[in-house]
Amino acid sequence: MFIFTQNFDISLIILNFVGFKILEVEKVLRIFIQGLKDGIYDVDEKTDASSFSGLSPEYQGDISLIGKLYIVGKRYSFKGKTNAKVVLECDLSLEEYEENIEFDIKASFFADNELFFLNEENEITDSEQHIINEDDKYLDLTDDIREELIVHLPMKRIHPKYKGKTFEQIHPELSEKKTKKVKKDEPVDDRWSALKNLKLN
Repeated sequence: MFIFTQNFDISLIILNFVGFKILEVEKVLRIFIQGLKDGIYDVDEKTDASSFSGLSPEYQGDISLIGKLYIVGKRYSFKGKTNAKVVLECDLSLEEYEENIEFDIKASFFADNELFFLNEENEITDSEQHIINEDDKYLDLTDDIREELIVHLPMKRIHPKYKGKTFEQIHPELSEKKTKKVKKDEPVDDRWSALKNLKLN
């Protein structure tokens, strides 16, 4: 069975033969360049977070790419920002909350068939400048953006309304003075005991 799905700048190609997956190619956030002449162009692209493979499920909703594309001859440079939303669980209250993730993104591309096929042949992929085929229709920023999204995922997760507050202020019923009054044989929720030792700074 052969399945092909394409939606302009968002495309996933999945090949299945007799129920066995052969190949999967991801092209999520790309900038269309075919036919563009030298100049400066506005870029405004977006895709759903679920389209990114290997991305934390905490990323939800649209991931947007906004900026400027600069073209001079065979050189392409992009400068802009990526914006995304994450749904997190507060480390202190266990409440869910949303946080906006935004970061700058820069990428440089050079269209040269000889270098492109040389890199393909030698499996060179760690160059600071992306080498693309002169016939390519898109600049693919999927991997660049995925790496940044992974790095920018918050490690410490504190609901905005609790930032700057101590554990005792958030949970006065579990403060030391109160807990001393608790009878020794009265069970205490282990989850709150662990959270009490968590440092905010």
